[in-house]
Amino acid sequence: MPVMEPGHEIESPATADKTPLPLQVNDLAISPAPVPTTPMTATVLLWVAEAEGAWFPSQFAAESGVPRDSLDEPLTELRLASLVLVAEWVRGVGQGYALTPAGKAAAADPTAIERLKQGAPAASLALAAPSVPISANENAPVVEVDEYSSRDSESELAIRPPVVVPALLMANAIWFFICVVWGIHWGLTLEDSLWRGHPEVLHRFGAVSGLDLVRGEWWRLFTCCFVHIGVLHLIGNLFALAMMGPLAELLWGRGRLLLIYVLSGLAGSALAMAIRPDSLLAGASGAIWGIQMSLFAWLFTFRHQLPPNLAADWFRRLTVVFLLNAAISFLPNVSWEGHLGGGIAGLVTAGLLNVARSGNRPRRLAAWFLLTLLPVFCVAGVAGAMDAKEMPRWQKLHQRLAAEREVREYLAKKTLAHEAINHYDAEVAPRLVALSPTALNVTKIEGVHVNLSPAEKEATGLLRDANRTPAQSAAVRMKLEAEKKTADEIAERTTGEPTVVEAFNRRRARVHRFAVARAESFALLLAMLDAGAPPTREAWSVWQAARLEADRLWDEAKAK
Repeated sequence: MPVMEPGHEIESPATADKTPLPLQVNDLAISPAPVPTTPMTATVLLWVAEAEGAWFPSQFAAESGVPRDSLDEPLTELRLASLVLVAEWVRGVGQGYALTPAGKAAAADPTAIERLKQGAPAASLALAAPSVPISANENAPVVEVDEYSSRDSESELAIRPPVVVPALLMANAIWFFICVVWGIHWGLTLEDSLWRGHPEVLHRFGAVSGLDLVRGEWWRLFTCCFVHIGVLHLIGNLFALAMMGPLAELLWGRGRLLLIYVLSGLAGSALAMAIRPDSLLAGASGAIWGIQMSLFAWLFTFRHQLPPNLAADWFRRLTVVFLLNAAISFLPNVSWEGHLGGGIAGLVTAGLLNVARSGNRPRRLAAWFLLTLLPVFCVAGVAGAMDAKEMPRWQKLHQRLAAEREVREYLAKKTLAHEAINHYDAEVAPRLVALSPTALNVTKIEGVHVNLSPAEKEATGLLRDANRTPAQSAAVRMKLEAEKKTADEIAERTTGEPTVVEAFNRRRARVHRFAVARAESFALLLAMLDAGAPPTREAWSVWQAARLEADRLWDEAKAK
């Protein structure tokens, strides 16, 4: 495909067929020989003004005898000065030109014409006027101009140079460089990081797999378009983008080109993941296929406004590129699904953009509405494949994810069990030693042998003494309350959710029951001490039963 330099039309060189093309490759058209007489710029401006409708230089040259090549230079100057614009192209007649509002004002101003004849640059005559498209024919190919650039008397309305494509090239290259540096930092050799990369590094920087989407990381459908698996992968995609991107940006404009790139990349990633979710996807191929197919769409839409030989040549060139890329799509480790999804999205987006820019208001609104829904369709398609029982690869991913979830939950429970055991060893075991019954403290109470703590033994002896003093009771009470507090703390610290260690759960539950029984026995003993009068036989029996139950529970707590 011919390379277009921004700011110029394509015109045919001087040949036997003087019919020019509707766009100009560059403004340095080389004539076979110097033209002896070149019309003045002012003269050409007046010729265009005198024409009824469009002025056709090839037809004018044939009728007037003025050399056709001599008209190129003044026309280029007038066009770049915003005084003349490209009109319709007519087969057999050639490219037409018409005056802009500024050109009409200059042609009607004798002073301006005189200044132009005296050698003043045509740009100095440009008057402030609303910017207009370079094509006056609404059915002709539209080349976008900068509608918002501020202009003064020395500025000119020109085709905008590519900005989006260089920015995308730089973004992809910088992101790859960051991945390479991170891979080296991660432990890869320079060769491995540069030529092959590593799945973990690629995934960390935005590559996508089906598991990521199941986990809800939908943003990776876009970020994977900036990740490349090795320098050859990067160079191939950047080369294709550099070859087709500037022309696409010139024909579509910056905003539309960026929209095509984003939607095509997203659609390519979505289709690739829907069909092969068990792969790790990276690369900008889907977006580049979208740009390629948008050029087909543009050329097909405006083929009748181009010279037949030029349209045919462009179709041949694009077809060759298409076939080469299609062949690459079936190489190993290349996602043909991503190429197909990006190409389809490029065609659809290009068609909707054409409707949005040239249709009537209802059609334009409908086109923009559908463009807004395209990302939703992409995500919904992947989500539908994700839940489809007919997609065994997705079903395997769901099973794998469920297994991973079970493992994570088990490990989390093991961690909680480990924490519970550590808490038991630190908080319960030391307190339990203070309440552990010993054979040295066995005392016979009302005919029953009871294993008493020192405080309990002192309290039971004091309860039999009818002459005990309040001071003695207070001292013993303080000791009993300290031991009861220990039992209460053990009971509190042996509660909690069951862990995955059943043996620990059983032991902790037994110790908890023992601590509750000991705390109850302490409470009964304190109540008898507070009564003042000697305990009744019934009171002794209740306390003895509680105390013996605590000893029985202690024996259970010691069992494994």
